Amino acid sequence: MTAEAATEIRVEPKIFGYTDRFAARPGESISFHVSCEGPSSYQASLVRLRHGFTGEAGPGFLETPVASAFDGQKQGTQYACQPGSYVEVGDPSSLMTNPDGLVIKAKVYPTLPLSSRSGNYGAYHVTQNSFGGGSDRQVILGNWDEESSSGYALVLDAGRPTFLWSEQGAVKSVALEDPLEGHHWYSLRVEVDTAAGQIHLTQAPLSNIMNRYTDQALPLESEDKVADAAPAAAAPKAPFRIGAGARRDGERWLAANGFNGKIGDVSIQRRTPTRTETLADWHFGRSSRDDGLLLWDVIDESPNQLHGTCHNAPTRAVAGHSFTGLVDDFRIAPDEYDAIHFHDDDITDAGWPIAFTLDVPHNLPSGVYAAKLTAAGAEQYLPFFVRAGEKKNDVAVLFSTATYLAYANDRIAFEADGAEIIVSRTPILDREDLTLQDHPEFGRSCYEIHNDGTGVVFGSVRKPILTLQPKHRAWFQAEGVWGLPADLCIVHWLETENCDYDAITDEVLDREGYSLLSDYRVVITGSHPEYVTRNELNALEEFTSNGGRLMYLGGNGFYATVSFDPEQPHLMELRRSDGGTRPHQSPYGDKRHATSGEVAGIWRNKGLPPQKLAGVGFAAQGFDRCTYYERLEDSYTQEAEFIFDGIGKDERIGEFGIMGGGAAGAEVDCYQPGLGSPPGTLVLATSGPLSDAYLLAAEEVYESIPGIGATEQPGVRSDVVYCPLEGGGGFFSVGSIAYTASLSHNNYDNNIAKMTGNVLRRFRQAQPLEKTPSETETLQVAGS
Repeated sequence: MTAEAATEIRVEPKIFGYTDRFAARPGESISFHVSCEGPSSYQASLVRLRHGFTGEAGPGFLETPVASAFDGQKQGTQYACQPGSYVEVGDPSSLMTNPDGLVIKAKVYPTLPLSSRSGNYGAYHVTQNSFGGGSDRQVILGNWDEESSSGYALVLDAGRPTFLWSEQGAVKSVALEDPLEGHHWYSLRVEVDTAAGQIHLTQAPLSNIMNRYTDQALPLESEDKVADAAPAAAAPKAPFRIGAGARRDGERWLAANGFNGKIGDVSIQRRTPTRTETLADWHFGRSSRDDGLLLWDVIDESPNQLHGTCHNAPTRAVAGHSFTGLVDDFRIAPDEYDAIHFHDDDITDAGWPIAFTLDVPHNLPSGVYAAKLTAAGAEQYLPFFVRAGEKKNDVAVLFSTATYLAYANDRIAFEADGAEIIVSRTPILDREDLTLQDHPEFGRSCYEIHNDGTGVVFGSVRKPILTLQPKHRAWFQAEGVWGLPADLCIVHWLETENCDYDAITDEVLDREGYSLLSDYRVVITGSHPEYVTRNELNALEEFTSNGGRLMYLGGNGFYATVSFDPEQPHLMELRRSDGGTRPHQSPYGDKRHATSGEVAGIWRNKGLPPQKLAGVGFAAQGFDRCTYYERLEDSYTQEAEFIFDGIGKDERIGEFGIMGGGAAGAEVDCYQPGLGSPPGTLVLATSGPLSDAYLLAAEEVYESIPGIGATEQPGVRSDVVYCPLEGGGGFFSVGSIAYTASLSHNNYDNNIAKMTGNVLRRFRQAQPLEKTPSETETLQVAGS
């Protein structure tokens, strides 16, 4: 390219942002955080989101402007988004500022110790993104200031344990010869012997259940080194951190040269000729909470109480250097969980300043809204949900915010070797997918792995989420919608039904439980409520048991375990266990959520299969095309007559749609009484032919055998079911993610919209649903 041509390249202007939380009720405040790349100013306005699909096969993208206090022009400023998790320790008395006489001890388990930070890990190929300038350095602990090269730090330099310090303005270091082996526990010790003018650095491999076998096959040697030194007494400005260094960015100290791996058993002493004093003795497995959960606070057990605070959510509740493999609950054996796993690409809070706020007006109806940000050539939406005020509607929509966070910033299309296999074609990319490639600092989805090959387990509201844009199209559904845009199909359908609704979200339902649902007659799910908490499942079961009606308008729902941080509910945790369909899994010992104590995994394997709640459960997934439904015998019963009012007996249902051309597909569920589908459940319809791109769910495959595709496996199907329950409540479930994308076909004049509308209108009526008598009840009546 010539110099003249290069000067013509223009950087596309971008606006990014996020909210401090997903949902707020009238009278509460929600904050918006914005960064501009290019524009010096932008226009902000409030809009209500009504429909998300931008294609021609539907009503198009729909939004309604709403006057708000923040409407108007705002100054555009660019802010850094810096990944890297760490623990920051306040040291008000400067006990650890000067390295003279310090004895530093730590145990480390590096997961990416060498300079090469790319490779194949599990299902995905990942490439290191150099957030801190491409350095081979990883900071274990210290108060090193990267900009001024002052302070001290214990680091890995190209995998070699190294101690850095400043001496009369010059950078000095002592380093061991050999790099540490990855995925091994080591004991590191630094002694700054001021009296002798020397620094001693020692490493020794540890033998425990985590690496004993490999140590026998490849013995690891201890190593120590002594260097002459006279560390300077000048106090650095950088804070003391564990897991990362610090670099100045205006008023903020960002992470620098983050560590990849586990750190534990960290202590610092000061030794003088006459005494040895413990300055700090951190225990990463102990909690200050009554419930024992390991959240943000890190305890110092020394008399100085130099407690720390976690930033960017490093992974806690992980097996430490003394893990025996006998107890998998960190609350029972905290000494075995004295470790924190840090990643240089952890990001759960961008830390941008507040650009503007919204005090939710008391007259603003519940629903889906967004702050719309525009500038010349740039547009960005910051979606959020307004909860109900004192006056509630009789219908609530449960938006799947946990699933939104699980998929947040998914870039598997670029980095998964099997992306084409997953979708049975070449993935088709959205503009936001390309933007994500230019902004790896926004973090990865919970379907991907970190730079060190371990699974991503946290999702957060407080960073830009490009896949949450209401116009976004997922790479595996090029013609259709996914996530929030798919759920906006329900929003607009309710509008055509003249049905006002209240918006509720996963994290709010988890916190408030059944009391949040008790005033509603009908609760409608989103298209993909895959991830839920135990509290949510209990609340929904109590709801239907007490006369509530559940419309499950999705697929792969109520499937796997998540937890929301009880102190900061904008953070969601999702670990993977060794069961079910999963993109990666946590190692044994690391499978329990730090934020709730829940064991990771699918609810089916923990006694709460979705079939018990909704009559159907996950059966298969495939993304080549979708199909229709065919009515079954149960659809002609008196109890189900109202559902098919206006629909012909032999009519194919849902042979259309903006997701794969049909209502049944993408991810599908089926009726399974052996897993808890309640007695009396009516199986109304089942899907037509699906291709062999649809494979039986992993939890149904007990042996590695052929014949698990849709043309050979009868369990690969989507079922529509209806079940009235004791107490007048019940559920209607469609078992398909593609279902909601068929509602708008032919301007809502179609049999999917008609059937769903029939159910909604009946479910809103006060009289109890007519329960189908069970076989036992029929016999009892006959016998009497």
